Amino acid sequence: MKENKKQPPALTFMFLTEMWERFGFYIVQGLMVLYMTEYFGFSDNRAYSILGAFTALAYISPIVGGYLADRLFGFVNTTIWGGFILMIGYALLAIPSSGILLYPGLATIVVGTGMFKPSISSLLGTQYTFDDPRRDSGFTIFYIGINMGAFFAGLSSGYIKNYFGWHVSFMLASIGLIVGVATFTYGLRYLKNVNTHPPIPRHYKLQFILYCILAIIGINFLLQVQALADYVLPCFGIVLLVYLSALTMQQHGEDRNRLALLNILIISSIVFWMMYLQMFFSANLFIERLVDKDVFGFHLATTVFYASESIFIILLGPIFAWLWHELSAHDKSPSFITKFILGIFFAGLGFLVLSISTKFPNATGLVNPAWVFFAYLLITIGELLLSPIGLSAVTLLAPSNLVGLMMGVWFVAIGFGGVFAGTIAKLSSVPDNVIDTAAKLAIYQEAFLDYACIAFFVAIMLFFARFMVKKFVLR
Repeated sequence: MKENKKQPPALTFMFLTEMWERFGFYIVQGLMVLYMTEYFGFSDNRAYSILGAFTALAYISPIVGGYLADRLFGFVNTTIWGGFILMIGYALLAIPSSGILLYPGLATIVVGTGMFKPSISSLLGTQYTFDDPRRDSGFTIFYIGINMGAFFAGLSSGYIKNYFGWHVSFMLASIGLIVGVATFTYGLRYLKNVNTHPPIPRHYKLQFILYCILAIIGINFLLQVQALADYVLPCFGIVLLVYLSALTMQQHGEDRNRLALLNILIISSIVFWMMYLQMFFSANLFIERLVDKDVFGFHLATTVFYASESIFIILLGPIFAWLWHELSAHDKSPSFITKFILGIFFAGLGFLVLSISTKFPNATGLVNPAWVFFAYLLITIGELLLSPIGLSAVTLLAPSNLVGLMMGVWFVAIGFGGVFAGTIAKLSSVPDNVIDTAAKLAIYQEAFLDYACIAFFVAIMLFFARFMVKKFVLR
């Protein structure tokens, strides 16, 4: 039989849907630390704590959404519900206020993201058979859609904020979700191999809406409590780790081995996300304060820098998709764990470059933007080695009845990356009484070097752990 190299037709519509969803999310993610420090006058530490808690909850909530998709609503319905809730969340941020709608808006985004993210990724996995060699390349293409959304968000939001105000940028995020949900609805006809759920009873819908409102109220409160990021979420992580261990032991044979390997991959990914998310935490304020943003007579908005990482994804993504397909076709593809080791290592290299950059300011005391672009290129390589491969690993290694749940756990790992990102970002906090540029550079130089050392240490530990899991199913 001739090998089918053409991707499933549904990939196109899921690609576009995810692009618009990420467009909205990254507008908020990219502007939020600037919004809180400049618009509301929050300290670095307070802004990092709030953004860390929001990021954590936005990625931890998919474990609930994955459960709902698996057991009750199905992937299609949960994706649509999540999209509508996200529209409302972004619209709340777009309403000018003295800050009263900041926390409810962020809380609503958390709930919508929790439903949307695991559902659409799991839905893509259903379009491939277990041993389909197109799987890794398909998820890499899907990942390009994620980064196109981030690119358009970074390219537009900073300038729109500068010319029209913060709230117009947030309204643009809500409009993006309207387009995304419409695209997804149109593309439903191209889905294959999807279990259809019976119509949801009306009383279930009413209960679901009530629970969403209660969740938004609760998260609204939690976002305002700094102890959430510092104590409660790490405790939840310990409980989840115990649960995953017990869940793994309940499996039998190859299912147990594959799930154990998947747990190792998910836990190790937390370190990468802790580094990656600094682009929206410490690196974002570093660029705003200490990087020369005038390039060839053109002033770059701060958000353009994180958008450059998405450009690198778009340029390199097809190359990596082709590479994984060719290596898989010849049975030479590196194992999941090897790709993760390299991904974390390249993230460390990126922050090593940022640390070195602080040693070479220009005559005005600012850092050349080329250093940042080079660092983000290295982080991009790490991301392509880890993130789309992680999505693929979940759909391949998780037992079929646990795919939605484990996809949620994958996003929980990103959430815990957000928790620790907010924590280690405080190493770069600049006190209000520090106004000397050289002193600020020294603070960031030490913080970025600490980040690099953490990444290198974990990559080395994972390298040695690789030899202990050879008995598992490696690819």
